[in-house]
Amino acid sequence: MRIEKKYQIAINDLIIYLKNSKLLTDERIESAFRNIPRHEFVLKSEIDNAYDNEPLPIMKNQTISQPGVVSRMTEWLDVKNGQKILEIGTGSGWQSAILSYLVDSGTVYSIERHPELVKFAQENLKKLKINNVHVILGDGNFGYPKESPYDRIIITAACNEIPSPLFDQLSENGLIIAPVGDSSQSLVLQKKTSKGMVEIKKQSKYVFVPLIGKFGKK
Repeated sequence: MRIEKKYQIAINDLIIYLKNSKLLTDERIESAFRNIPRHEFVLKSEIDNAYDNEPLPIMKNQTISQPGVVSRMTEWLDVKNGQKILEIGTGSGWQSAILSYLVDSGTVYSIERHPELVKFAQENLKKLKINNVHVILGDGNFGYPKESPYDRIIITAACNEIPSPLFDQLSENGLIIAPVGDSSQSLVLQKKTSKGMVEIKKQSKYVFVPLIGKFGKK
């Protein structure tokens, strides 16, 4: 898609900042950031802030995650062409769209509990002619067993613990990433092996909106 010059400049400035901050090191993710413009996924009232490295408010007290966090989580997830991905918490659909670009011939299933956000994300994805993302209204605590197993699972809301149903829906050698904790979270990356779940990476001092339900805020 053709992106206006003012947005191309803003995207470029953001990417330079992320690379200098070591939050972006993967060329494929850089390409995704350039081809999936964040301003298409924010509210009109926030469009001037679309390329700040900040979370921005969307509806239902939710946010679109800051670019540095999206880049970090996506890099850790190590997405490959053709994979099947489950996302818990669609929000505005920007993270879903980044994942869709990286899986290419693969598929992204994204679960969102707010009907207004399901509609918002679907409209945003349609604008960019993205058709390999399926946004589903539901409770992400229970995943989406109908299409399991998944090669990758990403949770974009803070949970007290990673919802156990998601481990069952992850394929062997699959990766799952989630922010785990109460007021402040640690980003945790785990791999499913023949001997069970193994923690691969962990990094503290993140703040996400809470996952609501059994494994998050009641």
